[in-house]
Parts: sequence; structure tokens; C-alpha cells
Amino acid sequence: MTPSDDLLFTLIGLGVCTLTAIVAFRRHFARHDEFKPRMVPWMIISLGAIATGFMFLVHLANIAGFETGRG
Repeated sequence: MTPSDDLLFTLIGLGVCTLTAIVAFRRHFARHDEFKPRMVPWMIISLGAIATGFMFLVHLANIAGFETGRG
């Protein structure tokens, strides 16, 4: 895999995580008038997308040449 492919896949993954987090937050805070509970845990999905997006950001820093781990 070339570095440009790695950068492209990382940016696509970061975009998917961002969109997933936005949609999940909107679904979680949407008006809910029914007595039945929501079956999909939207807050957990959004927090998972944010955590995964943060890992993509760290990976972008590594691609840029910054050392983020023990070295």
C-alpha cells in the first residue's frame, strides 16, 4: 500500500466516523414521544464513532511524521 493510498483510506474513514457521529447524536437527541424505549443505543454508537475518529486522527499524525507512541 502506498502512502497516498494510506492517506486516502484514513481520510475516508475519518469522514465516515464524523458522519456516523453526527447522525447518531441527532438521532439520540431527537424528540421521542412514545412510551416504548429506543431499541438502538445511539449515544453508544456516537461515542464509538468519536473514539474511532480520534484513532484516525492519531494515524494521520503518524503519516505526517510525528511520533505518537513509545519510541
